[in-house]
Amino acid sequence: MAQQIEGQKDSGDSGFALLAVLGFILLFAMFLAPFAASSRLKALTVGHEYNQARLGNAVQAINSYLAWRIGADPRWRNVVDGGGLLASECAINDISMKIAIVPHASLINLNTAEEPLLVAGFNGIGLVGIKAQDTAQKVMHFRSPGTGNGDDAGIDAGPKHAPFEDISELHDFEALRGIALSDLGRVFSVREGRAILSRSKETGGMSMFYTIETMLFDGGDWTVSAAVFSAATRSGPSQKVATIDVDTKPPVPKRRGNCASLLDHDVTRLLEDVLT
Repeated sequence: MAQQIEGQKDSGDSGFALLAVLGFILLFAMFLAPFAASSRLKALTVGHEYNQARLGNAVQAINSYLAWRIGADPRWRNVVDGGGLLASECAINDISMKIAIVPHASLINLNTAEEPLLVAGFNGIGLVGIKAQDTAQKVMHFRSPGTGNGDDAGIDAGPKHAPFEDISELHDFEALRGIALSDLGRVFSVREGRAILSRSKETGGMSMFYTIETMLFDGGDWTVSAAVFSAATRSGPSQKVATIDVDTKPPVPKRRGNCASLLDHDVTRLLEDVLT
């Protein structure tokens, strides 16, 4: 009986691996087929432009695969929700990769967070003292319905008086303009997250939204794709709901571990064929 159960387990794991590879191949086909069919392919087969296009298509496909796997593999999703993939580095031959998956349930909800929690969040990204307190009050004034009373200075076009819809709206605040959106997105969410300071150290449980960021470095070339994905549900698959701009080159990963432990052996082999 034990051998039978073990055999069923191995069969199940193999079946999942096959589904993962098939899903990943389909994603790559979706992203790479239009590029391969283009009449400009021959002109792009050498040099920087081709390499950027190749890396760009790859990071988008990897992000979509990671979003799919969150819904397809509950054990892996538990690792993600526990913060186990906030910063992962590996390499495929000469190409370095950095992946970050941020579960939004552990972030600070810009639309519901109380003032002390907002202050703590702003402290965490470098604002201190009265500057953090003032920005927290402005955020609450910005999102509050009606005309309200508050200092509108330092807010582009004044308060919205409606919920935040995108993390980019934080750049309407003068005090936050110098902080990259990708960094703000590691602390704050407009879709879910914590509201009370006393829960600031909790993971937040299972998320319904995830920020997925993939970076690839190939010599002097690099590319990054960052987006917010909804988790798959019974009513539908995972979907990309927002794109996050990353306009500064991140540091090249120093770790050179094998990507198979992060992505799956079959997926890594497929990436080797595509990227090398």
